[in-house]
Amino acid sequence: MRKKVFGLLLSAVVLANIAYSEELPVFSIPQSEVRTIHANSNKKDYELYIRLPSSYKNSTASYPLIIVNDAIYAFPMASGVMQLMGGQVIQEAILVGISDSKGDDRGVSRTRDYTPTFSPMEENGHSSASRLASGHAKEYVDFIADQVIPLMQKNYRIDPNNKIFVGHSFGGLLGSYILVNRPELFDHYIIGSPSLWYDNKVMFTMEKRYAKANKTLKAHAMIYADDNDGSLNNKKMADDVLAFEKALRSRNYSGLNLQVEVIKGENHHSVFPGLLSRGLMAAIPLKK
Repeated sequence: MRKKVFGLLLSAVVLANIAYSEELPVFSIPQSEVRTIHANSNKKDYELYIRLPSSYKNSTASYPLIIVNDAIYAFPMASGVMQLMGGQVIQEAILVGISDSKGDDRGVSRTRDYTPTFSPMEENGHSSASRLASGHAKEYVDFIADQVIPLMQKNYRIDPNNKIFVGHSFGGLLGSYILVNRPELFDHYIIGSPSLWYDNKVMFTMEKRYAKANKTLKAHAMIYADDNDGSLNNKKMADDVLAFEKALRSRNYSGLNLQVEVIKGENHHSVFPGLLSRGLMAAIPLKK
């Protein structure tokens, strides 16, 4: 009898919690909308999270475009930054977060989309399934270039000379890849703690290859790292960032505006908010 009563009480509590949770309103970010988009280059479906400036509706102005990856955390964080800083210390901007591919494991999605080469035995990679999916950054960048940016330009008032990429960790690796392969795609790059260790530091090889064919790299690149987080073989990611800076500066690229900073007192998981605000203040300072 006691077990039966307990079972009835437990069922009642569960049902009450379900009913309570169903009654709760879903939180949404103000001035935001969601668009689903099918990528022609890799046949995957994504969601675009789009936040418009508060002044957009009553203005005819064109706005900078900010594209963030790892949108599950970067989009709400960047949205909060824009709410606090937009129109106060930085220009208002249109913010776009690109979701992981729909229906895929997050590690598989970001490893496939953010890594430039196939590296199935990568020591610091995600799961074995993720590593086996690696190396398709080119298709993902084609998706951004051929579909995401044109869609935004068609449907919103975008300043064509003020496009900003934001990526951290594997997203920073992706930003580095775009920088030395298709630098014209964005005007500003905010690259945080990039995984430059990936595939035996293949990004250094790509930069060297770019340098052999090009004397110009027209972009404003802001590369940040934390100062106390080890990566492969306990080597700090900051060391790789400083080595990447040295390589870029040694080329004397025409048109490259390079800013590099190691942010003290942060680690890989805490550094993103600070580098995001620093990068946006450098990329789109408030016009006087």
